[in-house]
Amino acid sequence: MRSPFSEFISRLFSKLLTNHRPKRIQSRLACLLFKALPTIFATIVLIPLLHLGISQPIEFWAYNNFTNWRGDRPWDERVVIIAIDDQSISKVGRFPWSRDRYVQLLSKLEKTEASAVGFDILWSEATPADQQLASALARYQKVVLAMAWDKSGKPLLPITSIGNASVAIGHILKREDADGIVRQIDLQIQDIPTLGVAILQAYDLTTAAVTLLPELNQPLSINWTKRISGIPQVSFIDVIDGKVPASSFQNKIVLVGVTASGIDNLATPFDRNPPASGVHLHAMVLQNLLQKNSLTVAKPSYIWSFALLGSLFIGLILPRQNLWTGGISAFALSGIWLVIAFIAFTANYLIDLAIPILMFLLTGFAIALQERWQMYRSLKIADAQILYKSTHDHLTGLYNRTLIENRLQNLLYSQNVSSQSENRQHLIAILWINLDRFKNINDTFGHPIGNLLLIEVSKCLQDSVPNTSSIARFGGAEFVILLENLRNEQEAIAIGDRIQINLQKTFKINDHDIEIVANIGIKFHLVNGFNSYDAPETISPEILLRDADTAMFYAKKLGNACNKVFDISMRERVLERLQLEKDLRKAVALSQDPNNQDHQEFLIYYQPILSLNDMQIVGLEALIRWKHPERGLISPTQFIPLAEETGLIIPIGDWIMRNACLQIKSWHQRFTKARDITVSVNLSTKQLAQDDVLEKCLSILQQTQLAPKHLKIELTESSIMENPDFAVGILNQMRQAGIHIYIDDFGTGYSSLAYLHKFPFDGLKIDRSFVNNIHANTNGMEILQAIISLAQSVKAHIVAEGIENLAQLNYLQDLLSEEGDGQGYFLFRPLDVAAIEAIFQTT
Repeated sequence: MRSPFSEFISRLFSKLLTNHRPKRIQSRLACLLFKALPTIFATIVLIPLLHLGISQPIEFWAYNNFTNWRGDRPWDERVVIIAIDDQSISKVGRFPWSRDRYVQLLSKLEKTEASAVGFDILWSEATPADQQLASALARYQKVVLAMAWDKSGKPLLPITSIGNASVAIGHILKREDADGIVRQIDLQIQDIPTLGVAILQAYDLTTAAVTLLPELNQPLSINWTKRISGIPQVSFIDVIDGKVPASSFQNKIVLVGVTASGIDNLATPFDRNPPASGVHLHAMVLQNLLQKNSLTVAKPSYIWSFALLGSLFIGLILPRQNLWTGGISAFALSGIWLVIAFIAFTANYLIDLAIPILMFLLTGFAIALQERWQMYRSLKIADAQILYKSTHDHLTGLYNRTLIENRLQNLLYSQNVSSQSENRQHLIAILWINLDRFKNINDTFGHPIGNLLLIEVSKCLQDSVPNTSSIARFGGAEFVILLENLRNEQEAIAIGDRIQINLQKTFKINDHDIEIVANIGIKFHLVNGFNSYDAPETISPEILLRDADTAMFYAKKLGNACNKVFDISMRERVLERLQLEKDLRKAVALSQDPNNQDHQEFLIYYQPILSLNDMQIVGLEALIRWKHPERGLISPTQFIPLAEETGLIIPIGDWIMRNACLQIKSWHQRFTKARDITVSVNLSTKQLAQDDVLEKCLSILQQTQLAPKHLKIELTESSIMENPDFAVGILNQMRQAGIHIYIDDFGTGYSSLAYLHKFPFDGLKIDRSFVNNIHANTNGMEILQAIISLAQSVKAHIVAEGIENLAQLNYLQDLLSEEGDGQGYFLFRPLDVAAIEAIFQTT
């Protein structure tokens, strides 16, 4: 039986081997292949370029510059040239010369003990003096003659008598490259060695030396080690005239040839102007063979191997940190290769420069293209991601408001710019869906669970509508669906019903069973046709979406899980509400401006609170009124809920408390009857939730110099229950400061009995609904008596609201004759300042 640990390890490794390893290997192989692409590209491009001869100028440049950078090398003193130069021709006469001149030269050389003599002169035409020259050659027996081939391939050999008298014959053909420079020579053509090889062979015979020759079937890469000015040479005429000592030729190889300008010119890396001549070429070949310092050419396979390795090094190993890394690496490696090639050249090795450098540069270029493509691709991906994020909800993957508005704009634009005959009329519908009490879900289960629930809801919506529909999340728990090409309104209504049915299922999120309720508003619009739903001037995406939102708002008013189709009256009521909100904000702004006190729109009315024992005024409740400049007095029932929704209730509540405290303090000072009057101010839920609510109350009392005992704060049970712990802490601090706390509308809250012992309060205001039911039935009286008994048990002061008739007053006086107060229209209606002051002025 396997242990749990071993079973866990086996599962882990099997998962890694089956899932991660193949993916990781594939990813690495793909990465290697991607990085090797520049090398493949460079190879594919380089091969045809080489066939086009692009490498030749590079190799010529390298050969020439390497030769010059290295400079002259020591010359082999065994080789000397007798030059038929311009001086000799000016004295002897126009070249070619007669044979007797060479006979004279040979007679001079016989006395010098030269080891071998080579003539870089063609004697292929018969002359009268041929026999004399042949005799001189036969007598010397160390002479090598030259031959060549004409343009037709016919050999140009020395005449028979002269050729037979020589010890060997060598060709004098030279191979010029495209730039006119001689870099190679064929050591043997048609079994005839080049003149230098033939002379060297004769030299070995006469001196018994053994010189190892390279393979004659391979061309010799000439290593130009000397400028022509540095090659030992004497003038032909000087030798004839006996001006050159015999020791200059002793045991040496003597080359005789034309160096005069314009006769046998050739270019070398050292000498272009003035040029060298053929005899210098053969002297250099002899120098290379004697010194064994001809250039050894590296094998192409070695060059290609290094080029490929360097290219792969650039592509695979070097990091790609920016767009220039590949190019800089390619240039750096090319420079290194140039240095290596030059060092090798100084050691008499000729390494191709073009293939590696072109390979490196092409690789760098390919990497740059690859990186730019990657950047372009990354930018495209980033653009796509930005576009996606700008048109999609990040949580659910649904569309967002921007895309729906754009889609609606396109539909409406086609309506505006095209005639009805060009575009088919079709009905669209906008479904605005709101999940009711979603905040409670977040507060109960946490935001992560709420987010998962939104994802599941989005999937449910996708399953509930046709594929052609556009679904968007507008933030929070609100979704919008755009339905196009509807046959009729009933089709959209049926889709809304289907959504309701699907959303009524229980969603299981992380072992939590969650049920939700949705309200749907539906807005119809006919595109490209007469529209009975909207006036032309009101058509816009914002208006259509607002109408759908308005319909949802009305569906929410009807109850849970309701659908509501928009009609024009809803818009009118919404516009009226928006105008009311605008006017309310203006009124609040005026109330906050101390320089506009004469233009105040808010008024405070005061409703007296009487002691049920002696019917004397013991307090006043401050009640706000709004005197609209156009609509007159507006009831608090109309604007207070709007102020609650918009948050304007906070500055309004602060204004009421400040002005009420200021007014009560004034009455305390002016009227004897008002000396102990208290003021009751309602504190809204939003005000109680403010962190600085206590500081504001204390600051107002300090500014108005009103004693805290004269201020009563009234708040409802529901406002306390929004955040009980916070509310209890604040209320305790208020009571410690001397402010009285009253629970307003007591008995209507859902937690009055359960939390009564926890709330810090001084009194209860019995809701008017219980007072109104005193004589309606016996249950009303029993409930009222129970509430009073409960208040008395916790020693709470009682204020009965809503006294509307004498019978109610008499009954409450019997119950609360010693410790209760009353308030209601039967006693006093809310009065303005002047009316209250008139009461206080009476004796």
